[in-house]
Amino acid sequence: MGLADLAMGIGRNTNSNALTQQVDVLEFAESQWGLRFKLFPVQRVILKAHYGLPLDDIQTFQVSDWRQKSFRTVTEKSYLEMLYNEGRSNIKEVIPGHERREMVLSIGRRSGKTMMASIIAAYETYKLILKGDPQAYFGLPPSNNIQVISVATDKDQAGLLYQEVSGHFRNCRFFKAYTANNTLSYARFQTPEDIKKYGRYADDPTAKATLRVTFRSCIAQGLRGAGNIVVIMDEVAHFTDKGQSSAEAVYNAVTPSTSAFSQKDPTDSRKPIGPGEGRIISISSPLGKQGQFYKLFQIGMKAGAAAENMLCIQAPTWEVNPSVPSSEFEKHYLKDPTVFFTEYGAEFTDRTRGWIERPSDLFECIAKGSTPTTVPPARMPHFIGIDVGLVTDGTAVAIGHINDQQQIVLDLVDQIKAGEGQYAKYERLEFDDVVDWIYQLSRKFYLAHGVFDQWAGIPFEQALAKRGLRQLQSERFTPQLGSEVFRNFKDMMWDKRIVLYDWPIEAGHEHCGYIEELLELQAEFHSKYITEVHAPNVDGKHDDLSDALTRMVWLASQHVGKPKFIGGTSKNAVAGRSLLDQTRDLRRAMKKSYRSGSSADRQPSRFNRHQIRGRGV
Repeated sequence: MGLADLAMGIGRNTNSNALTQQVDVLEFAESQWGLRFKLFPVQRVILKAHYGLPLDDIQTFQVSDWRQKSFRTVTEKSYLEMLYNEGRSNIKEVIPGHERREMVLSIGRRSGKTMMASIIAAYETYKLILKGDPQAYFGLPPSNNIQVISVATDKDQAGLLYQEVSGHFRNCRFFKAYTANNTLSYARFQTPEDIKKYGRYADDPTAKATLRVTFRSCIAQGLRGAGNIVVIMDEVAHFTDKGQSSAEAVYNAVTPSTSAFSQKDPTDSRKPIGPGEGRIISISSPLGKQGQFYKLFQIGMKAGAAAENMLCIQAPTWEVNPSVPSSEFEKHYLKDPTVFFTEYGAEFTDRTRGWIERPSDLFECIAKGSTPTTVPPARMPHFIGIDVGLVTDGTAVAIGHINDQQQIVLDLVDQIKAGEGQYAKYERLEFDDVVDWIYQLSRKFYLAHGVFDQWAGIPFEQALAKRGLRQLQSERFTPQLGSEVFRNFKDMMWDKRIVLYDWPIEAGHEHCGYIEELLELQAEFHSKYITEVHAPNVDGKHDDLSDALTRMVWLASQHVGKPKFIGGTSKNAVAGRSLLDQTRDLRRAMKKSYRSGSSADRQPSRFNRHQIRGRGV
C-alpha cells in the first residue's frame, strides 16, 4: 500500500463509498462525514439545479410573503416552475445530468449566499482530490496548480467567504490527510498523486501541493493567468463601476481561466473527451438595472445558445431563509421600501431614483408653525454646514443646534449667489464676499463647529481664519464620505431626530425652497456602499442647500449627547411657562446675544472680566 492509498483511507470511516466514489453535493453538504449542514428547501433547489440533480416532486414545503402571512405549499419541482412562470428563473425544470456551470444568483441579504458559495468551493475541492491525479485528468503539466478562487469587493469581504470555506476544511475529516496549509488567506492541498510523487506534507514541509483555495479583491489585473477551475464572485453587483475593479473587467479576466478544465484523452492531452468542468458563480444581492451582474442575468433569462450553460435565479430572503422573522423585514421596509425590495427582495431596480421615496418621512420632521431663527439664545452652541459656490452655483449655509431632546434643530438655511439680490451686479462671487457673509452670521450665532468641502481650498480657509473663524474646518468629501453624510441625514429623519421648518412658501409652490430641493434630489447607486445624491439633471435645479443642510446634520450628530452642546433654552423647554416669563427670557436672551456671537470681536476678554474684545460692554 503506497502513501496515496494510505491517504485515501485516512480521515473518515462513516461512509467508505465516498472515499472512492463521488457523492452528490447534497450528501456532501448534509452528511455527518461531510459538512453537516441543514439546508433550507430553496437552498437545496438551487444546488440541485446547479449540479443537474433531479428535483423532488413529493415532499412539500411552504414559501411565504415577507410578512409571513400568505403561504404557498410547493414541492422542489413546482417551486422551480413557479419561479420560471414569475420570470425569476431561466429554467422551468432540471434535466438530470445537465449541469448549469455558470450560475447567476440574485438572492436577498441573509439568504445564505456565503454558505452556498462555500459549499460549492469545498465540494469542488473534494472532487479534485477524488480524481487522484487531476492534472493528468485535465491534460495539464504535472506541476501546474489548480485553483478555486473567491473574488469580492475587497479583501475583507472575500475573506468572509474564505474563512467559512477554511472552516469546512478543518471540520470535515476527509480533508485532513490532504491538507498542506490552511492559513488565514489560503489553503493548499495535496492530491493523491502529489503524495505519491513528493511524499506527505506532514512529514516533509517541502513536499509539493498543487491544489489551492484562496481569495482576492476585485482587481482584474491580478486575476489573470492562474488556472481557476472555480471562480466565485461574491456580491458582484457591488463591484465598482469603472477600471480594473469593475464587474465587467473582473469577469472578462477570470472567465478564460476556467476554459481549460475538461477531461482529456489519456493518450493525447490535446483532445478533450468531456464537457468543460470549470464553474463561474456570480452571487449577489442586486443593485440596479445596470452593470455586469444585471447583464448576465438578462442573458440567461433570454435563453438561446449563450444561456445553455447558465442558471439564473432571483429569490427573496423570506423564501430562501424562512428563519428570518417578519419583524426584521418590517423594520427595514418601514425605513425605505425601495431599498428593502432591492436588498431583501433581490429585485433589480432602476439605477437612479428619487432620494426621498416617501415625502411623509420628511414632513413628519417639520415643526408646525416654525420659522427661521433670527435671534438665537445667548451662547448656545451652533453648527454650520457650508457649500461653497462662486460662479454657477451659490454658496449655501445651514445652521442648527442640538436641543434638550437630543434633536438637531435647523435654525437657518440661506444662500447668496452672483447675479441675485445684493450681488446682482456680480458675475461671480469672491472668497471675501462669502467670508464677509459668514462673518456677519457669526455675530448672531455662536458657531461652535463648521465644515465645508476641501475643494474650496486653502485661500478660503485662510480668509476665514483672518476673521477669527478658525472653528470652521475643511473636509474632503470623498464619494464614500458624501454617501455617508446623506445616509446619516436619512437615518436621523427616519428616527425623527431632526426638526425642520417650512417657511417661507412662495406663491405657486407647496413648500419652501430647501424642502422642495430635498424632495427633488436623485440617488444614483454606484456600489453597495456608495450612493451619489445630486440635483436632477435639469436646468435650474440645484443641490447647494441640501449639501449644506446634510453636512450640518452630519457634523451636529457627532456631538449629540455631549452636555456642552445641548441648548437648554430650546422652544420645547419653555412650553407651559407664562407669557410674561417667556417675554422676560426673550429680552434677556436678546440683550446677551449682542455680545455672544462667534466672531473675534465678540469673544469675552481674557484680561478684563465683563469686557468684550474689540468694544465695551
